[in-house]
Amino acid sequence: MKQDLRKIQLAEKVIVELGMGDGRVLQRLVEEYSGDRSVAYVGIEKDKILADQARMRVNSQNVSIVNSMFEQILILFYDQCIDLVVMVLPDPDYIDPVHHEKWSPFYGQLIHSKLKDLGVLKIVTEIIDDLLEPVSDVTYSTQVNWLIDAFFNLGFRLLTKKDGPPLGYTSLYLDKFRADPQRIRMVTLDFVKRNKSPLPI
Repeated sequence: MKQDLRKIQLAEKVIVELGMGDGRVLQRLVEEYSGDRSVAYVGIEKDKILADQARMRVNSQNVSIVNSMFEQILILFYDQCIDLVVMVLPDPDYIDPVHHEKWSPFYGQLIHSKLKDLGVLKIVTEIIDDLLEPVSDVTYSTQVNWLIDAFFNLGFRLLTKKDGPPLGYTSLYLDKFRADPQRIRMVTLDFVKRNKSPLPI
């Protein structure tokens, strides 16, 4: 795997999807940059069955599918070598306010260090009401703004915000959540890596 990663990191552009599921979003990303041999793709998925499904779905020599935990593979990348990291509907352990202290180092240290200067972190996540009631505009806005502030404090600046998932993105859970748009509202946040302020002496 280390040898494969060395080759990948020599590519002009490197795109990594974390928690790729059965590979439908990764397939879409490959289609977006179709014909561009300078782009290398890495999909990381901890579920072996889903990783195998992704291998069957996405058949390209520019794509590497890895069955592993995110942290175990990302640590092998050189610093400042990734152009785009994509996370679609990340596990609550990687996005919920309740687990903020747990996931802060993952983004603020690991992902931040692996992204190139002005590299992008794209997160598609769901916003739900604590009581599973329909999500009001106030609840939606409050939670989205909290995420924007949280990631700013981890070294990321908001580039774009879009209600719902990106056009053309599909996966098992994206399709399931689309069926209940009142109680599950989705948002796409594109963050750009920024230089962190030095810690005060």
